[in-house]
Amino acid sequence: MSWTNIDLKNISTQVELLPPGTYTFEVSPGAKFNDKGTLLASARVATEGEFKGKPVFFSYPDPESVSAGGKVNSWSAVALKRLEMAVGVDFNDGETPDVYLNRIAGQRFTGVVTHSPTNDEYPTPRVNLNLFNLKPAA
Repeated sequence: MSWTNIDLKNISTQVELLPPGTYTFEVSPGAKFNDKGTLLASARVATEGEFKGKPVFFSYPDPESVSAGGKVNSWSAVALKRLEMAVGVDFNDGETPDVYLNRIAGQRFTGVVTHSPTNDEYPTPRVNLNLFNLKPAA
């Protein structure tokens, strides 16, 4: 499909969000760092019927960066370590997190999805993966 065949008048902005719940995910390839040093990653629902293949996007800020609230984002390294433990594949010596996540693409883990509350700035709920409560896939 090319842009010449797209009529934006017929495109809906309503998307079906992954409902809150516990899912088995498969790490997707394509992890990368953005210009702020945040590690961007994604996974897809691996087994849950009609939701199979639905993506969830998540990120790990630079653990040495400072949040808008003035706190160091050291939690980020802890959260990535929990993903490593959940998939059961160790980092290689000297391996960067983006290379690691791309290497483990296809590995599975279980995680809990919630929705963020809506507000004036974000009128559509966002899907959130609880990065601190990841478990090995059954």
